[in-house]
Amino acid sequence: MVKFLLLALAFGLAHAYAELEGKWITTAIAADNVDKIEKEGPLRIYVREITCSEACSQMGVTFYVNANGQCSETTVTGYKQEDGKYRTQFEGDNRFEPVHATPENIVFTSKNVDRAGQTTNLIFVVGKNGSGFSDVVREVSP
Repeated sequence: MVKFLLLALAFGLAHAYAELEGKWITTAIAADNVDKIEKEGPLRIYVREITCSEACSQMGVTFYVNANGQCSETTVTGYKQEDGKYRTQFEGDNRFEPVHATPENIVFTSKNVDRAGQTTNLIFVVGKNGSGFSDVVREVSP
């Protein structure tokens, strides 16, 4: 019985991770330090793809960022920590996690501590074809 439950759990987690992988488009960004996400802000990222490897212990995020009038593609790899959050380096130290996922949308929370020690809390919503944002708001709202 225990083996069956572990197998069911593993299958469920594999399915959840599979929902995260693929082509995505940033549909919304919110932050408590708005200057970080304004036009050409260092944390205004335009997500394009998410990949998972090693049972999603590593999450790759490919995105574009616009700085000084130049748009450049960047890929970072987040490494899953003991608390379940992913950690990576981009414009400082970042810890992020998916908090809600459907086949059409993913909501991430993120905490960035920049090189000057300023902390910024963020919420990113990514979607397939940029659709379904209002559905996410309804599902996440209390």
